[in-house]
Amino acid sequence: MFNPNFVNISTSEIVNDLKDKGYFAFEQALTTQYVEELLQEIDFNQLLLNNNDVGVVTSQDIKFFTHCLAGSKKIYDIITSRKVLDVCKEYFTDDYKLTNHRIYQTSQNSHMPWHTDNNRQIGKQLSEKHNMPGLLFLFYFSDVEKNAFQYIKDSHKWSRKYSHEIYLSDSYIDNTYSKDILIFPMLKGSLILCDIHGIHRAKPFQDKTYNRTTLLFQVDQVGSENVGHGEKNLVNTEYLENLTPEVMDYLGFGFKRDYPAFPNTSIATMKLQDILELQKQLLPKTLEALNKNIVKSLLPAEALINVKRILWYFKSKYSNQKPKI
Repeated sequence: MFNPNFVNISTSEIVNDLKDKGYFAFEQALTTQYVEELLQEIDFNQLLLNNNDVGVVTSQDIKFFTHCLAGSKKIYDIITSRKVLDVCKEYFTDDYKLTNHRIYQTSQNSHMPWHTDNNRQIGKQLSEKHNMPGLLFLFYFSDVEKNAFQYIKDSHKWSRKYSHEIYLSDSYIDNTYSKDILIFPMLKGSLILCDIHGIHRAKPFQDKTYNRTTLLFQVDQVGSENVGHGEKNLVNTEYLENLTPEVMDYLGFGFKRDYPAFPNTSIATMKLQDILELQKQLLPKTLEALNKNIVKSLLPAEALINVKRILWYFKSKYSNQKPKI
């Protein structure tokens, strides 16, 4: 999973960078093979539609797989890895929880505003900025040149003076902090870890041939005074090979969650191109459903049950017969 050089770097060095600079970055922390195998677990071209499972949704030019703890063993292993837990254990001084996670794919264009991630919500709406310590983990799952992560140097130390702002404008940042903007173009598998109080964004881009795939997850020092803070974590029990009291507390077993999953999506958040593509998928399914409904309307329910019973009988009978030699 992790490259040996990343495994061998001391937790104290990572935590010292976070507290001093507000960020820590490591080129290709994950092996390329691991990332490629992980991406095979997720089909970004298959959007959820009356599908009784977790999967991909879309909001304009970004596709999200939010509940990846329930759909990707390899992502579960990253988020609950010993390396991640050790960093959190040394960084935080009180109980900490995984408050959100998602893998997403940005394509064609993006213009993210400058912001911090110390957000408290009421329902879907941001209510205020909080003072809880927190860490944002970003893993690049593609080589990132355009749309790279940007961070304003030392902003984790003074961003609280902008706690009344939801975003900071491009023009204000350019005029005030242009010399302090750090940018992180890095290769697939690279890690950027930062203080959630630091001002950051992904650099805007516009290119129809380019896309970026990223794993993001956030860990906050929730403690006992902030019950309800965070999104729900849906976990596939098949993945729980390393389940310990530490991991259970980190994932929030028994901890109340008040925030809805991000992003809030519906047909209205899809691009026209995606809606048209969806219609192509719907046509054969519509014809299939129409045929089934016609058959059901012509035959009584008992007759359909008998047909299924007979078909099952013959299938079982002949599939269990041993071939003659």
